[in-house]
Amino acid sequence: MSANGQRILFLGTEDGLYRATPRNGEYDVELVGLKGLGAIRFPVTVDRSDANRMYVGSTRGGVFRSEDGGSSWQARNEGIVHRDVWCMIQHPTTGALYAGASPASVYVSADGAESWQELESLGRLRSTRQWTGPQPPHVSRMKCLAATPADADALYGAIEEGWAVSSHDGGASWEQIDSIDHDGHMIAVMADDPSIVVSTTGKGIFRSCDSGHSWQPTNEGLEGHNYTPAHLVRDAGDSRFLMTAVTMMGPGSFMRPEGVGAAFARSADQGGHWELAPKALPESFVSVPRSLAADPEVPGTYFAGMIDGSVWKSEAHGDSFRPLLQGLPQVTSILVTHR
Repeated sequence: MSANGQRILFLGTEDGLYRATPRNGEYDVELVGLKGLGAIRFPVTVDRSDANRMYVGSTRGGVFRSEDGGSSWQARNEGIVHRDVWCMIQHPTTGALYAGASPASVYVSADGAESWQELESLGRLRSTRQWTGPQPPHVSRMKCLAATPADADALYGAIEEGWAVSSHDGGASWEQIDSIDHDGHMIAVMADDPSIVVSTTGKGIFRSCDSGHSWQPTNEGLEGHNYTPAHLVRDAGDSRFLMTAVTMMGPGSFMRPEGVGAAFARSADQGGHWELAPKALPESFVSVPRSLAADPEVPGTYFAGMIDGSVWKSEAHGDSFRPLLQGLPQVTSILVTHR
């Protein structure tokens, strides 16, 4: 483990935010807030200039901020109309915060979440009439937002269900990306080449080499595992190495007693080619990874949160995972920090 302090996990779940702190080779887990406020679908964001300031969004309570390293949280929703928040990022260059909500919308804050402004041009796209949601009442969700330090004006969003969108003027205007599958899940810009953008969907993985203007499916090697239920993450030691989770069936089948063929997919070339990690999970495993996180300081180390409330860990680039925690609500997001 890194010499920069102990590894602490912030675990977003279907019902509350938990903090897991190491003690004597195990983890002490405590609820730190947001219980009863819906699911926490996207990892906690640590402020780039103050490690004690953190942000998170929930699907029933909107945006929350902590000033004490995650021990307590206060709502920060001034200007947010839709408090069904699915994702949040901080731009690595400008420090602006962006929150994605349902119905699919984006809010920006330039003052550390004290106030928010909706980027209303997104809602004026003609294609919004075709956006929908996977469950009644079929409302779309901005499920993921992505930015790059190489371009302060570039933003990308993955919409469930509404393909993907991009902006190249800081959100003042948006374009519909209409060559990606209708069911958008996660989207990521490659750190060492921002022209490469990778998106996971309900029908596999897509890749762009021209900043999102054109896309190609990159599903070879997934062996029919075309649903992507968890986050798309990059390795701490190699920005070209990506990993996500895949299944052979969607959420409607997740509770099947025989499982849905859950697996981990890895790419060593920024999403150009993929392989399944053949022995990452036991043959008897029937749960589904709903969240995935890479340790930001220890290469090859990953944490996966499952729908059965367990957390698993790999220290070998996903070759194998072992159970680490259990007994939580469904684990929907993970932040790995060192303090």
